[in-house]
Amino acid sequence: MVLAALCVAAVDFILFANRVASATHDEGARADGIVALTGGSGIRIAAGVELVAEGRGQRLLISGVNPDVTRQELINLAGGSEEVWACCVDIGYMAESTKGNAEETAAWAYERDYERLIIVTSDYHMPRSLIVLQKTMPDMELIPWPVRTVNDPSSIWTDPNSFRGVLTEWLKWRVTTLE
Repeated sequence: MVLAALCVAAVDFILFANRVASATHDEGARADGIVALTGGSGIRIAAGVELVAEGRGQRLLISGVNPDVTRQELINLAGGSEEVWACCVDIGYMAESTKGNAEETAAWAYERDYERLIIVTSDYHMPRSLIVLQKTMPDMELIPWPVRTVNDPSSIWTDPNSFRGVLTEWLKWRVTTLE
């Protein structure tokens, strides 16, 4: 019985890793706003800044920024034009978890009467993020924009850090799906 459960869990993990490794985004995606969930590196933020610069949304919320990090440090980390940062980027300092990201995002989006959001996060973090965000904003249309970051789900067999990162996220995702 235990062996069967372990086999099912292993298959579920492999399917999860394969699914997120092949995650893509809709190149034509447009929304009212864009939300980049922080974590790991500046890749997520850079993608969000690029999307708002391309006009895919009116504003960008960077959710979950450490209160000790300044706007200038974010600009240095993620790049992008000063004009885009000045006109169109909001920084959320309240969130400390994915649930906190969802609450911060909901307050920001509802205050602006947004109905569609592009969500930018790591490919392996996207499934759980969408569940948590959708629970907090059931009437909001969420458009995933997964990006490849430090933990690469296509490298779980060759990179121990990616294996650990994706395994940890799979466990969190599985718990979230059971809640």
